[in-house]
Amino acid sequence: MAWRHLGDLRGRRSASVRFQVTMVSLVVVGVTILLVGTVLVVFIQASLQHNLQSTLSREVSTTGVQVSQSGLPPTLNSSPGTVLQITTLNGTVVLASPEITGLPAVSHVHPPLGQVVQIPASNVFAADQGSELAVATTVLSTHYGTLVIYGVASSGQIQRSVRLLELSLAIAGPLVLLMTGTLAWWLCGRALRPVEAMRREVADISSTALDRRVPRPDTGDEIDRLAETMNEMLSRLERSAEDQRRFISNASHELRSPLASMLTQVEVAQAHPEGADWPRLLTVVADEGHRLHRLVDDLFLLARSDEHQLRIERRDVDLDELVLAEARRLRLAGSVQVDAKSVAAARITGDPELLSRVVRNLVDNAERYAASTVRFEVSTTEDVATVVIADDGPGVDPEVAPRIFDRFSRADAARARLTGGTGLGLAIVHDIVAAHGGQVRLEPSARGARFVVELPVDGPAGASADHPD
Repeated sequence: MAWRHLGDLRGRRSASVRFQVTMVSLVVVGVTILLVGTVLVVFIQASLQHNLQSTLSREVSTTGVQVSQSGLPPTLNSSPGTVLQITTLNGTVVLASPEITGLPAVSHVHPPLGQVVQIPASNVFAADQGSELAVATTVLSTHYGTLVIYGVASSGQIQRSVRLLELSLAIAGPLVLLMTGTLAWWLCGRALRPVEAMRREVADISSTALDRRVPRPDTGDEIDRLAETMNEMLSRLERSAEDQRRFISNASHELRSPLASMLTQVEVAQAHPEGADWPRLLTVVADEGHRLHRLVDDLFLLARSDEHQLRIERRDVDLDELVLAEARRLRLAGSVQVDAKSVAAARITGDPELLSRVVRNLVDNAERYAASTVRFEVSTTEDVATVVIADDGPGVDPEVAPRIFDRFSRADAARARLTGGTGLGLAIVHDIVAAHGGQVRLEPSARGARFVVELPVDGPAGASADHPD
């Protein structure tokens, strides 16, 4: 088992990117050298043989013309590496190059008259001269009678040249492979050095050190973009961790407030039961319990939204009816005046309960801060339905406006707690509207706050009933 485990470790090490790149480079270069070397040897051998045969044919043809026109020359001159021989049809040697003087006829094959063809040399001649290339010949009819002219060349020089080339490739190939492997290993290690630095940095980053970033090589290549992407990811994780800590802290504080209020009332009543106002105590406990229930419900909805589990039932929804229902509720409360003259018919596809919660949260926010009036507007185009809920209150501080839809964000924290606000209403509005494929924004207004919700008429694109995101 230990040896097997060691083998697995070696296998994992050998499967590193650096090793794989080096091996691939060696294989590619090795196969290339083998193919190119084979093609080169075959080509050069064929080219040398063709050139030698062409030289023989040319010399035999030239000698034949000379013999036909001027008769036999005193001597036969040929190119280096080639020899000539003239014989009669019965094989008697008439004239030969000095190198083969005294040797028998090159061959007893007689080619057609006036043609230069390739023929084999006789065994006796080939044995005396060594390895011979094929012989080019021609037949001439002269006043001497019919003569045969042979041209002979040794293939030894060609074989020696080919062997020298093969030896050079055999020596150069391993050297090239060694250089290629060394260079590939070095270059890959140098290229992956920033990746290793990023790996070490990421390995040292913990949940308490998310402010650290991986080093960037600033080369503008893929590794540099990888480092940039990782740093952006770390920034998102850092913001998410900070938001989570802030969320837990704020949620704990908000949950503690109603619990502390109920415990205080109950402990006072327990200490002095004879003087306790029990009806008032029950009212306080019920109110704080409802407040605690709403807060837990809001936290649960936001948690489902974070996990992309906010369920949306796709049904036809009349936005104008939802808005008018909230307007009637606000009129019955009598705390502010209601202006719903600009509410027009608007039907979309969405979740009626969640959209009703959007309108309710915006109305509660407007009622909380309005000086005297809350105004409602509903309109629709071919693709988008728009809901506007505005108040004539003090408005939103420009410093707070960019964070108005953040969780536990309040324009006036003290006033919000006195009126029962938790700072989650607008965050819930944002998440529900986003799950429906719409957007909500705070528009500039001469007085008060003006919230605009835009929703697609056909509902969230590509969303399912269970997983809208």
